[in-house]
Amino acid sequence: MKKWCRAVLFLLPLFIFTGWVNWYVDSYAILRVTYDDIAAQMEAGKNVEGLEESDYNDRNLLAARICGMEEAPQVAVLGSSRVYTFDHTMFGTDSFYNAGLSEATMYDLLAVTGILFQQDKLPETMMIGVDPFLFNTSHDNEKWKELEAYANYMSLMVDGKLSPELMHPHKDTGRDWKKLLSLDYFRYNVTLLPEGKRFLVAYTDEWETDGYLRRADGSVGYQKELREVDSADVEAMTRQAMEEHVVYRMTDYHEIDKAHFWRLSSLITRLQEAGVEVILYLPPYSPMMYNYIESEEAFQITLEVEEKVKNLAKEKGIALYGSYDPAGCGLTMSDLYDVYHVKTEKTADTCYPVIPAGTPQARP
Repeated sequence: MKKWCRAVLFLLPLFIFTGWVNWYVDSYAILRVTYDDIAAQMEAGKNVEGLEESDYNDRNLLAARICGMEEAPQVAVLGSSRVYTFDHTMFGTDSFYNAGLSEATMYDLLAVTGILFQQDKLPETMMIGVDPFLFNTSHDNEKWKELEAYANYMSLMVDGKLSPELMHPHKDTGRDWKKLLSLDYFRYNVTLLPEGKRFLVAYTDEWETDGYLRRADGSVGYQKELREVDSADVEAMTRQAMEEHVVYRMTDYHEIDKAHFWRLSSLITRLQEAGVEVILYLPPYSPMMYNYIESEEAFQITLEVEEKVKNLAKEKGIALYGSYDPAGCGLTMSDLYDVYHVKTEKTADTCYPVIPAGTPQARP
């Protein structure tokens, strides 16, 4: 009995320390604060600070946010981080959600749409940002696997192999008390203590702050240092990319992947069948980068993608806005935060009609 008591007295401080570290750091947001908690605050109209500093998982937050919506948004925007600056003010409605994801792939578009379908939250209008790298399988990544159940669900739907009521994907974004005393979780969390890193967010009504802000409508307000970036610095970053012969996710791009393009086409068809108005959007490159793309044979596939997307819009009878070519919106180097992201105040100008809805495809 005494040995048992001594063992308990010896182990108790270790359990307490393990639990405290896991609770305090909580790097995956599963104990002290959860993505469900954050989503509830956003649903109540609060904007969120501290997410980027916390290395947050934007796919987990998206799943929690959509599942926590009381009703479907009137307008939704899908795409990569290059659509982050679209907000509700640009569409004249408060019923709006920006479902953009960092480093989005075609599988992410399927996953987000799958959540909207499964949760019965399909918007009346959906704008899809179509980056040229969406069809470059050399640069697909694994981030979408956070939402793999929803991506598979939507893939089966577009293949015509699944009715929505036959499968119920789920992403748990709530508390996991089992992790409180998890040694694996502790081993990771404790490495962050010396750096002072932990999952920590705050809520605000402010539309802009000094830091990175994820707003209630899903849009992103970038930190002050990016908002006030000098255009000379953006030009220098762009020149460096060109000297290194790098265009983001466009290297090793030899052909437009037919399967990925088919997935986009089929996704549009499925949305149209569900009564959603689909709009395609082509985010522009900066003048310097676009000139480089035009001059380099390795990157001219960008122009092929734009032409193919235009034809797709005509075939589907849907509107297409914007262009990879910045000339149509008068974009200058002072209108960018960095090499690829357009400032909020210029975003609306990049979203101009190129092909109106219902335009028939020209016959050869």
